[in-house]
Amino acid sequence: MNKDLDYYLSLDYPIEIYSGENEIGDAYLVQYIDFDIKASSEDYDEAILLAKEYLKEYIKKQLELNKPLPNPKEGIRFMEHRAALEAYKNKDFKKAHDIWLEEAKSKNDQAMANLGLMYLKGEGVEKDYTKAKEWFENASSYDNNSANFNLALMYQTKIGVEEDISKAIDYYRRAVNKNHIQAAFRLALILLKDRTNLDGVKEGFSCMLKAALGGHVMATVQLTGVDKPLIEDTQLNISFRQKSFEDQLEIINDALERFIRPILKKDGGNLLLIDYANSPEIELKLAYQGACVGCSIASTGTYEMIRNTIEQVIDKKVRIYVL
Repeated sequence: MNKDLDYYLSLDYPIEIYSGENEIGDAYLVQYIDFDIKASSEDYDEAILLAKEYLKEYIKKQLELNKPLPNPKEGIRFMEHRAALEAYKNKDFKKAHDIWLEEAKSKNDQAMANLGLMYLKGEGVEKDYTKAKEWFENASSYDNNSANFNLALMYQTKIGVEEDISKAIDYYRRAVNKNHIQAAFRLALILLKDRTNLDGVKEGFSCMLKAALGGHVMATVQLTGVDKPLIEDTQLNISFRQKSFEDQLEIINDALERFIRPILKKDGGNLLLIDYANSPEIELKLAYQGACVGCSIASTGTYEMIRNTIEQVIDKKVRIYVL
């Protein structure tokens, strides 16, 4: 991608907003934490719009001068942050540690998360789980996805803390909200342990799909159908597609109940319809229950049986995910 003005303006640069009396008067103060850019106004929305306009002008000028620009959350001292990353890659841990320590003072949450990781692994410093947790918590206060993931991992696997699955789930969720793929996969595994909890299964399915679509190898193995392309060149069942959503859903449930579930129930399993969508394209999300969970036969032969049944009821232009 060409890193032009539009590219940088599309990035999600974080801002901090202060209200009340501040350095430039009694107003709302908006500040981009990656730039020395501030704007103020007595109107909240106007303050944000002004800050965005100042950011646009600043980026435009920097590009004209061929100056480097930060990525979101690299901080004002982004060149120092990049120097620390280079030092870390070259195993010059002391240099990386010292730079990130200074960066942390400037509210660089990624620097905080990196310091936590150094203490967690014992890289350039003595391994110290307490300090690692403290740095991760500092970064987490800025909703840093890496810090949230590592805190979740610590609570899930008892690294320097007592096991606390509830806390692990909470931190994983926060990381998933920032599109952390590994967090999505791990959270899915936790939530899908109990497939009788419909809400948990729905959230777990969503996380597994996010991880699979994000390229997580194990997630693509777990979720059958994610690698199946949507068949475009096929005759559509216009009669089905013109029915109401409720009527479509009733037809699908009837087909599953008559042709699929009886076979699975014979072996102690079952099939749960997690979600159905008919716009912009038809998509089914299904989850195995009971003895079918984790069965390699279920993920191959049964999937084809399900797909063939749905194609007979609808047509071939359907996405089917089975977990």
